[in-house]
Amino acid sequence: MLGAYLMFTLASMYNMNYGLSVFAAIAVVCIITAILFKLVFEKLIEAPHLGQVLVTVALISVLQGLVRILWGSEIRFTPPLFGTGSITVGNVVVANQELVILIGVIVFTSVFSWIFLKTNAGKVMRAASESLRGASLIGINITHFHRNMWIIGAGIAALAGIFVGPLISVMPEMGSVILIKAFAAMTLGGFGSIPGAFVGGILMGVIENLTAFYISSALREISAFTVIIVILLAKPTGIMGVKLK
Repeated sequence: MLGAYLMFTLASMYNMNYGLSVFAAIAVVCIITAILFKLVFEKLIEAPHLGQVLVTVALISVLQGLVRILWGSEIRFTPPLFGTGSITVGNVVVANQELVILIGVIVFTSVFSWIFLKTNAGKVMRAASESLRGASLIGINITHFHRNMWIIGAGIAALAGIFVGPLISVMPEMGSVILIKAFAAMTLGGFGSIPGAFVGGILMGVIENLTAFYISSALREISAFTVIIVILLAKPTGIMGVKLK
């Protein structure tokens, strides 16, 4: 949400170069995240998970309120990377921005998977996610690890907001809408599986469009909730998830 609003401000209101606007928007979001981590989340590293979730939800409400104060509640749209054109493959029409998003997701998923599974940094991520106490005993600085993960995650989220800004409404609640769909995709693909997240995201897009086309466009937005309920009842591990022992 912050990435999309900053991109709108820099590129649309102040006509800054697109590439510089993207870099500046991500940088500002990362700086804000570093500050919030120092003030709030650093104190919650070893807190119960429910406490972390509640604080995060509260912070979301605060940020949404600040955005309404600064930008108002009007719907905005960020400028697309390659204009508003589209390409046609057979009977399928794909907007340029959608193609950019698809290519970006494939590249990012491939790079992140390699880092996560094949590098020392990935080993640190996996070790810390398994056990904070165990990771600290082998010399991993837990505070630095969490700070870096928050900043990296915020930067990726800002980029996502910039990319989807031309396609969906840029508004204070846009992050919450995407979050529900992301959770549905992760539930469908399987928690703990990077390929599962990718497959789940693609399938969620297909399910949403099939629901809108064959049933009703009014039901499109609730398809994510339906998927979450059905998968948790029928197959909690998802398509590619691993059953916890």
